[in-house]
Amino acid sequence: MAHQFKRKESVPKAIRRLGRKRVESALKCLNDCADMEAVHGTRKEIKKLRATLRLSQSAITKKDFRRVAKLLREAANELAPPRDAFIKAKTLRDLARHFKGQVVPSTTRQAGAIFRAGLDAEIKGFREKRTERRVETILRNVGKEWEGLEVKGKGWKTLAPAINSAYRQGRSAYQTALRDGLPESFHEWRKRAKDLLYQVNLLRPVWPEQMDALGNELETLTECLGDDHDLMVLGEALEKQSNGTTDRRKMEALHGLIEQRQRELRSAALALGSRFYAEKPSTFCRRLEDYWRIWRREKKRFTSPTVS
Repeated sequence: MAHQFKRKESVPKAIRRLGRKRVESALKCLNDCADMEAVHGTRKEIKKLRATLRLSQSAITKKDFRRVAKLLREAANELAPPRDAFIKAKTLRDLARHFKGQVVPSTTRQAGAIFRAGLDAEIKGFREKRTERRVETILRNVGKEWEGLEVKGKGWKTLAPAINSAYRQGRSAYQTALRDGLPESFHEWRKRAKDLLYQVNLLRPVWPEQMDALGNELETLTECLGDDHDLMVLGEALEKQSNGTTDRRKMEALHGLIEQRQRELRSAALALGSRFYAEKPSTFCRRLEDYWRIWRREKKRFTSPTVS
């Protein structure tokens, strides 16, 4: 329950606790993990903090919201270079595995070596520049700011605007991606779906079975959209890397596989989106409100003694 709402806890108190616990998780991940695990894990915690901040947006001042959001953006930007280098190497490796038997090893060998060298350089820089210390300082400042937030509001009315907005923006982004098929549209859709995923996870106790079902759909959707974006980044990196020195036929074959995999992922994402966003935002939000209100009225569940 550390990162979820509690039935008898006021919403303002819960928001302060959830933010504090998430900052603690980010700091623990940053300090206790190996380099890439620390980078990846801490970035995920920062994204979850952003989603928690957006969930509380109607209950805090715009000034406070912008100040905390700016700090979180700074922390994420510090971790971006090694994460991006890691994703290029990993995505190329995953692509080769997905199309095993269709990719000649020599096609990916040179590119893979360059990406791994780039990753090694970024990790070395991460250590030498003591980037983790700067991120730690920023996160501690986030913690201080969060503790000082004046959170107003009561119950579901505090949460409803953000839930409604996350679903509505995700639905709109899905419709845009369906209409224009542009990479940036799919990427924007992923960001909005991620927000709702993290918020749904916070609300899991209101009805675990239903919220798990929503969360699983959103998890699958964001994985498809995330892999699609990573492939786009890989394609751009391969194009910059070639500079006429790489066998053009091999590069064309690799780009062909990237495009094929992106079509598969986008098709799966759009199919999921058509089902998930079938409801109107008001209907989706009202459904979650019903779950919330029933949960908050429940008495502590009685557990029958075991009969021997």
